[in-house]
Amino acid sequence: MSDPAPKRSRDTLVQFRDESIRRLVAGEKAVERRFQEARLVASLAAGLLLVGFLLVAQWRGNASFERSLDRQTDQNLAIIIQEVTAENAGIRNEIMALQVRLMSAQQETITRGEVLNEAAKELNALRIMAAVEPASGPGLIVRILDPQDVLLPQDFVTLVNELRSGGAEAVAINGVRVGALSGFSGEGTTIELDGTVLARDFEATAIGDPASLEQSLMLPGGLKSTLSTFPGVTVEIERTESVELPAEERSEFEYAQPVDE
Repeated sequence: MSDPAPKRSRDTLVQFRDESIRRLVAGEKAVERRFQEARLVASLAAGLLLVGFLLVAQWRGNASFERSLDRQTDQNLAIIIQEVTAENAGIRNEIMALQVRLMSAQQETITRGEVLNEAAKELNALRIMAAVEPASGPGLIVRILDPQDVLLPQDFVTLVNELRSGGAEAVAINGVRVGALSGFSGEGTTIELDGTVLARDFEATAIGDPASLEQSLMLPGGLKSTLSTFPGVTVEIERTESVELPAEERSEFEYAQPVDE
């Protein structure tokens, strides 16, 4: 039989070793905690010392300034007060001048913006009136049927003129925009607008106040009553909340040139 004494001795040594290691580790952790606590205390102490130094310096500065004022004569104090008052007044004046300049700049910016907006609106209106831009808006649709081909180009000149008189801002016939240089022509039973042959199922579209446009065509002796007396001609007028007109095909100017001012 083997002796169990050596085995118990080895177990005891192992336990002692493990216990020593645990105590060593615990001691190191405790030392580390104490070191961190010491650093924290030192940092707090340094911060408090700095705050105290600043407070003392401020107090000494105030006390020194008060002692300096105490040593001044009434005349010197009056001069100091006048200088401080004048300096404050100068600062206030400078602030007011800056505020005035700021307000002027803001007003100038607003004025320039308003002028640019008005100019842009006027330019857009002119481009629409000149038919160089597509247009959309409320207006009128006039459908004219002429199965017997009795209408002439001058009848459509009258139609456009009466729509213009009613406040039309843009006019098109059968999808062809009527511009400043547009003209109606034709031979025989053909009616053309700027070189485009118009079908006899005519449709005129105009942008403007629908009531005013309709009234301009419905006046006694006006276009509708006149055209309705022609054989087979019928005229239908419809108000619309939205109509779209294309731009006119641009014309090339050979002789006319803008005048530079």
